[in-house]
Amino acid sequence: MTSESETPVQGTVKDTFCVIPWMHRFTDEQGYNKLCCVADWETSFLLDESGNRMNVSQMLTDEQVLNSPSAKEVRVQMMRGEWPATCERCRQFEEAGGTSNRHHFNSRFDKGRAPEWLADTAPDGTLGHPVVRYMDIRLGNVCNLTCRMCGPGASRLWTPIYNKVQPEGFSISQAELVHIGQNNWVKRESVDALIGQNIEGIESMHFAGGEPLIIPEMVQALEACVASGRAGEIDLSYNTNLTVLPEKVTSLWPHFRNVNLLCSVDGFGSVTEYIRRPSKWADIDRNLKLIDDHFEEWKIRSAALSLTAQIYNILTINELVEYLRTSGMKHVRLLPHLVPLFTPKYLSIQALPQAVKKLARQKLEAEVDRPQARELEYHHYFAGAVASTLAYMDEADTSDDLPAFFEFCKKSDKAFGDSWEKALPELASALPDRGRAWSIPSLPLIGQLFAR
Repeated sequence: MTSESETPVQGTVKDTFCVIPWMHRFTDEQGYNKLCCVADWETSFLLDESGNRMNVSQMLTDEQVLNSPSAKEVRVQMMRGEWPATCERCRQFEEAGGTSNRHHFNSRFDKGRAPEWLADTAPDGTLGHPVVRYMDIRLGNVCNLTCRMCGPGASRLWTPIYNKVQPEGFSISQAELVHIGQNNWVKRESVDALIGQNIEGIESMHFAGGEPLIIPEMVQALEACVASGRAGEIDLSYNTNLTVLPEKVTSLWPHFRNVNLLCSVDGFGSVTEYIRRPSKWADIDRNLKLIDDHFEEWKIRSAALSLTAQIYNILTINELVEYLRTSGMKHVRLLPHLVPLFTPKYLSIQALPQAVKKLARQKLEAEVDRPQARELEYHHYFAGAVASTLAYMDEADTSDDLPAFFEFCKKSDKAFGDSWEKALPELASALPDRGRAWSIPSLPLIGQLFAR
C-alpha cells in the first residue's frame, strides 16, 4: 500500500482502475487471501481489522474478503487516480508499452460495468453489494516438477532438497520449510464449500498449483460446478505445465462456457527440460498438438505458452518462437507470452552483465521484427511483452548476484545430475565465469546465434 511518505503516480480513475479489487477472490498456495497473483507478493496479503492475514480456513464471506481493510484501501487509491504500491508490476509493464494484467482483466471483465461498480463504492472504499465474479484458486503445492526458479511453496517436491542447493543467504528456516511442505490446505478445507459459497455470482474460475491438472480437488470443484447447473455460464482458465492432460479433466471441460490455457513452457527442447525438470519435451509437444486437435471439442477459447524470462532462457526464446511458427498448429497461439522472473534474484535477467544483456536485446528485437512474426495474430502483444521484459532487464544492474547464480548451478546440477553448460550451450558460451572479464561473444558467434 502507499504510505503518506510515498508519492503515488497521479492520474485519473481510468489510468489506474482495475476490476480486480471489485470482483476478485484470490487464494494462494498456502490458503491466504491476497489481492491478486501479480501484485507484490509481500504487500498483497488481505488483512483483517486486527492486521492479521486472512485465510481460507476462516471460511470468509464475499463481504469479508472484498470489504477487507486492504481491499478498501486499494480501491480508494485507484479512484483517486493513484497507483497502489502493491500494483507496481502492472505499472512498470504499462510504462514500458506492454499489456499488463490490469489491461487484460479490464478487457475481460469490465464489459461496461465499471460505472456501476464505482457508484456502488463508498468514499472509504466499501462496496455496497460485494459479489465475487472471478475466483483464482491455487490448490496447494502438489506438483510433479521441481522447476529451478521455483520452491517448496509451489512444489512440495522441493522440500527435502531446497536448502541444500540454495546459494549462501537464500535458504529458509527448517521450521518454515517443514510447515510449507506439510501445509496442503485443500486436504483440510472444503473446496466444494468455497465454490458453493460463491457459485451464484461466479463468471470465471482460474486454477493453478502446484500443477492443477493432477490435483483431485480441482476435478471435484469442476464437478461441483456441473452439479450446480451453472457450469455453462462459467469460464475456466489454468496455469499448467502441460506435462499431463488427464481424460477425467478434458471430459469435464465441454460442460463449461469455455476453457483458457496458459501453458508454462520456458523454452524449446532441452531448455525447458533443464529449467522445468524432469519434464520431457516430447510430452509437452504431444499435449500441445492434442489441444490443437481437440480445440473445439473441449471448448477451448485460447491456448498460449507462457515463458518466465530468466537467465537460463533469455538467449534462446527465439528457438521456442521458431518451434511455434513451424509447428503447423492452427489454434494454439504461435507467439509466446513473456513474464520476467522477479525472484530468486540470482536467476533474474537483471543480474546479467551488460554485454549479455545487449546480446539478449539484439536477439529478442530481431525476433519481434522478423517478417514471419509480424504476420502472426497477437504480434502486438508479443512485441509489448518483449519491450516490457527488456525494460525490466535494463531497469537495474544486479550483477552482484551473479556469483550466487553460479553457486546455484553447481549445487543443483550436482543434486539433480544435470549440466547447465550442456543443456544451455549458448548461455555457457555467452556468459563468462567469475574468473574471466565480461565480454560479448565474437561477431562470428553472434552471426551463428542469429542464423536460421
